[in-house]
Amino acid sequence: MVIGPYVQIGNGVKIQNNVSVYEGVTLEDDVFCGPSMVFTNVFNPRSAIRRMDELRPTLVRRGATLGANCTIVCGVTIGQYAFIGAGAVVVKAVPDFALVTGNPGKIIGWMCKCGNRLTFERGDGPGVCQTCQQLYWKDGQKVSPK
Repeated sequence: MVIGPYVQIGNGVKIQNNVSVYEGVTLEDDVFCGPSMVFTNVFNPRSAIRRMDELRPTLVRRGATLGANCTIVCGVTIGQYAFIGAGAVVVKAVPDFALVTGNPGKIIGWMCKCGNRLTFERGDGPGVCQTCQQLYWKDGQKVSPK
């Protein structure tokens, strides 16, 4: 693993093998970085053109999981307890508790703080984690614990 200068890493963060955390990346407490996942820090790099003064900061909020081989394109925020699936490519902000997969990454569901998928009986409204029984409220593209 490689940790660049001026990186901020919170308490309880787990960084697995073959991960490079570059300047401009902030990992809040309890973030999980899966094996071989990738951060970028310059949006349009060129070998012959120095662009380190064009860094785009990336923020990964508390408790988020970044799956194996996913790519986080610079300049985005990954919300609290969001879950980025293996191999996903994230090109825009991810809300709290979102489950994102694919290329480009899309929200396909919602996750509990305990790391299990949430179920909602109706489109919006109350939902429950079948594992820990925590209640959540969904309102459009936002989910929060009750």
